[in-house]
Amino acid sequence: MRPRKIKNTYLKSMENNNQNSTGSILINAKKVIQNNQEFYLGIFTIKHILSFTKYTERLIVNYDENNKPIYNKQIQRKVDKSRVEKIVNFLLDDPDAIFPTNLVIALPNAVIELFEEDANSNNTHITLSPKVSSELTKDEGDVFLTIIDGQHRINGIEAAFARLTKEISDISKIVSTSNNVLLQKNLEAKTKLLKNLQNIQLPVTFFIDPTLEFQAMIFSTINRTQKSVPQSLVYSLFGLTSEDSPQKTALQTVLTLNSFEKSPFYNRIKLYGGKYDRNQSPPLTQAGMVKSIIDLISANLTESERDRFKPRQDLKKGCNDDLPFRKYYANNRDNYILDILFSFFAAVRQVFVSDEISIWDLDENSTKPENILHTTVGYQALISIMVDILKEVKDDNQRDKISIYKGYLIRAKHLNFADARRYPYTGRSKRVLYFDMSLKIWPAINQDDERIAKLTELLNEN
Repeated sequence: MRPRKIKNTYLKSMENNNQNSTGSILINAKKVIQNNQEFYLGIFTIKHILSFTKYTERLIVNYDENNKPIYNKQIQRKVDKSRVEKIVNFLLDDPDAIFPTNLVIALPNAVIELFEEDANSNNTHITLSPKVSSELTKDEGDVFLTIIDGQHRINGIEAAFARLTKEISDISKIVSTSNNVLLQKNLEAKTKLLKNLQNIQLPVTFFIDPTLEFQAMIFSTINRTQKSVPQSLVYSLFGLTSEDSPQKTALQTVLTLNSFEKSPFYNRIKLYGGKYDRNQSPPLTQAGMVKSIIDLISANLTESERDRFKPRQDLKKGCNDDLPFRKYYANNRDNYILDILFSFFAAVRQVFVSDEISIWDLDENSTKPENILHTTVGYQALISIMVDILKEVKDDNQRDKISIYKGYLIRAKHLNFADARRYPYTGRSKRVLYFDMSLKIWPAINQDDERIAKLTELLNEN
């Protein structure tokens, strides 16, 4: 998407956060980068914030094919009513009431109509669907922008407004039938207070499409720096088990592989919420990488959701060669998962070389794929080869050695990975590449090898 040129200054753009004539929500924010993670920081009036979010006990876990939220039926995010009441009193009684810390909000791609970014200034203009605000007016409407941190503040603000609005209404009824000067002044004071509170500006941080695990991590990190927060609270708020989950292990593995400079995946993974310059978007997605790891822990998507809520030791059942990472997760040895992925793909980088340049490595000036190994389907084919190798390398002490994988991969060294005719960047190419590599590493004994038949069938497809 071509960035829209934004002429206004950052502070000026912050003042223009509002709704347009179509009812779409306008959000102007500044992109912030911390440790390769991107989020967006904006300044909004309380009135504007309540046009795109509100406190809700319901927790969104996914979206269906129509971009309708799917809610967790077991988990509701409760607030401490006494804390909410203190916020209400703080707002209504203290003329110097302020909220200097950020609200943190999850913004789903499902409701973004337009995303424009000025690469020079990092100013970002986001247009949200009108349904964001229209759903908030319904009793059981969908709350698309959910609050990661700050739900007590929002609930307290809502309660303060409700109390103040009721008081204004009650006094107005009396004033309309009497000439009580004190009541009239009280009405004017409360009306002014309501307007002032609505126009209080708050800093808001947006994360685009964060996973539940990532939201829990953000919440825990923010609150850990202020006071001790029980992990059970973090997990219950976000619908996660108090034990580790395959999803969290996979996410942590991916983030580590992407951030470690010597990793074969260094800056190669497109992270959640990240926005990248043209021709600089990493070829692998965080979601795809996380899923590929979960697929080696749990048998399928349904099982992975069940495994999310199980203690690690319960996953010892079901360990097999097709799920090589399951036993490491079940035995609390996540470091083996990281080491195996690092070592295998380091071997890929070292073995597949042309003119002394690794075929695995991307061009310094562009992330546009130049061969099948640069693509998601190439990565998926390599993962399948890795699993086959692990079926032969049973010794855990050998599985983290680059030399072990090089001994296998070198047999496929002369494949022409840049052959776009044989390896176009399609789903079929994933299987073609897999069978090509498999037959080089483990040559067929005779023509009855089913791999040959399957490969021939793939190559004969139109």
